[in-house]
Amino acid sequence: MASVPSPLAIGEGGGRPVVAVLSLHASPLARLGERENGGLNVYVRAVSEELGVRGIASDVFVRRTGQDEPLERPLGPRSRVIAVDAGPRRALPKGRLAGTRADFLTAVRAYVHQRRRHYRALHSHYWLTGDVAAALASELDLPWLHTAHTLAAVKAEHGFDGDGPERLLAERRVIAGGARLVASTPEEARDLCRLYGARPDQCVVAPPGVDLDRFRPRDTQALRSRLGLDGRLVALFAGRLEPLKGPDLLIEAIAELDRSPWLGLRQPVHALFAGDDSSDGARVGQRQELARRAAALGLDGRVTFTGALAQERLALVYSLADVVVVPSHTESFGLVALEALASGTPVVAADVGGLRHVAADGVTGQLVAGRAPTAWAAAIAATLADPLRRARLGGAARRRAETFTWERTVDVLAAEYGLEPAAALAAGHCV
Repeated sequence: MASVPSPLAIGEGGGRPVVAVLSLHASPLARLGERENGGLNVYVRAVSEELGVRGIASDVFVRRTGQDEPLERPLGPRSRVIAVDAGPRRALPKGRLAGTRADFLTAVRAYVHQRRRHYRALHSHYWLTGDVAAALASELDLPWLHTAHTLAAVKAEHGFDGDGPERLLAERRVIAGGARLVASTPEEARDLCRLYGARPDQCVVAPPGVDLDRFRPRDTQALRSRLGLDGRLVALFAGRLEPLKGPDLLIEAIAELDRSPWLGLRQPVHALFAGDDSSDGARVGQRQELARRAAALGLDGRVTFTGALAQERLALVYSLADVVVVPSHTESFGLVALEALASGTPVVAADVGGLRHVAADGVTGQLVAGRAPTAWAAAIAATLADPLRRARLGGAARRRAETFTWERTVDVLAAEYGLEPAAALAAGHCV
């Protein structure tokens, strides 16, 4: 970074360092669990709040999606969400968002110029902001960090369309443009090198954290009774209902449990789905598909769909569950698994991607290789059959979650922004 910042970078800020954050389609103020809202929203909000605790402000730029949505809203004590006009003021299908990038760049650039904001670093999120960030980082002469959250090439390896060639090319431009690449796990950093040609020294690993106060073990017996779940074991799926997340596999596994009494379960298992349909999935209306499949397998009365839940309600449901099942085809990290562990609930998860980093196989639950319902049924049964073992897994789950904090995440990020001593991120560097 040059010793004298660009004129566009000088101005308002009161001497406090400010980070510009680009999150075109995922507002940290959005309701979680519906449409595309999920881990990215949580990440941006938690990082901004932790930065604020340290006296570092952030401007989070998002696309305005409502006619009456204000330009600025507070986000914690020192940060704000800035909703700029980029395309129509309404929610758009994810496939149309790429067409708003030029408008988004123009609007962010105008805001910075008019308000004369002084930024110390730029952090972009997801592929939709890559080209915007490249232009702004060059104009403002700022250090540029980019977090992909998911990668098209990794999705393709698992047989899913990663938004077509436009996304893959945009992701490659981020790497070629010299962004500092923030990976959630060492495996994601290796994928960036293996599939995109990133240099190992271009990557830094900063695992996300979890809110250990919100997500914690609780007494949920009253809620269990209110939901008519007394005498049943509860297997929870939390997240968007889309094929990539594999919710259908939980339905198939529970049907397999019914056919396999030798697995040792003495109580019926009830499937609880907390989340909504996603316009990002290969099909719309997966909730109806899952309900039809459950009925065809004779699981009437054994499957409940709660829809999207606020974080406070979701925290209760995590604690209510006897096991959280994460059957994703791929996950760059696995925030749902981490929130479940923090709640003291064992996790049965796919042996893929970041889930290998979050869960400890045999210690906090089980990792399952492959997609065979019989294997998933066996793993769920092994987790649930012995109440004493289930309690031990739950205790280990909470202890595991306590090693993931947003403070540690921001230790790495703030040093990369140039705002805290470099020694704070020594453990984050790729080797």
